[in-house]
Amino acid sequence: MRDGLALLVGAALVLVVLRSLFSHWTHPEAGVPLQGKLHAARAWLEGNGYQVVRVRPHAQWSAFYDTQEFQKALSPDFIVRKGAKSFAVLVMQYDEKPVQDQIGENWYPLIHAFGVDGVLHIDVDRERVHSVDFEVKAPSYMMWKAVFNRVMWVLAGVLMALAWLHGR
Repeated sequence: MRDGLALLVGAALVLVVLRSLFSHWTHPEAGVPLQGKLHAARAWLEGNGYQVVRVRPHAQWSAFYDTQEFQKALSPDFIVRKGAKSFAVLVMQYDEKPVQDQIGENWYPLIHAFGVDGVLHIDVDRERVHSVDFEVKAPSYMMWKAVFNRVMWVLAGVLMALAWLHGR
């Protein structure tokens, strides 16, 4: 009786170990996902003089409307640098050109969240690269406010220099 029970437990243990060793043959989707498009995009970026700074960085923005909270996760595929400019890179396929709302809602926040100068959209399947730049034209009172702030800082510096020189 004991030998039979020991044999049954041993066989079950061997079965569990074999099943865990060879389960990837019966369930291939549980393995490591293919990243061919990301590798192709990275090779193209590095081959064209871009330096990959970050891979799959994450950020999130939150908005509050009274007590209701809205959140959105931001995750470009790469952050790259070429010369003095940096870009967020999105590797994706579009059947059509993106519409204005899609660019504003999905891509514009990437610039502020990651501190980049623009967005590169890479379509590996069609072998196309699109550059997306944003220009915000602030109203004139914002420009005058910035000029006033700079003038005040200069005047404060001149006043400090005169006070320092006067004490000598």
